[in-house]
Amino acid sequence: MVLALMVLATAFGVVLMTYQTRVQFAQLEALRQQSQLLEERWGKLLLEESAFSSPSRVERIARDELNMDEPDEQQVFWLDLNRE
Repeated sequence: MVLALMVLATAFGVVLMTYQTRVQFAQLEALRQQSQLLEERWGKLLLEESAFSSPSRVERIARDELNMDEPDEQQVFWLDLNRE
């Protein structure tokens, strides 16, 4: 009788562990999929950042929207930082 109870408890333990393993594997796969989606989004954001920060775009916005121009020679001052 004791042996039968032990076999039954062991079988129940095996079934429980198998179920927990399958649940955890499903969670792992969901997290892997989420990680892949986040990596794709990160790549898109990096591309977008590089497009928005390109020197030509920054210059165009400075000229068109902010009405900025390059300074004249009279407006440029050079600093001598190597002076001792």
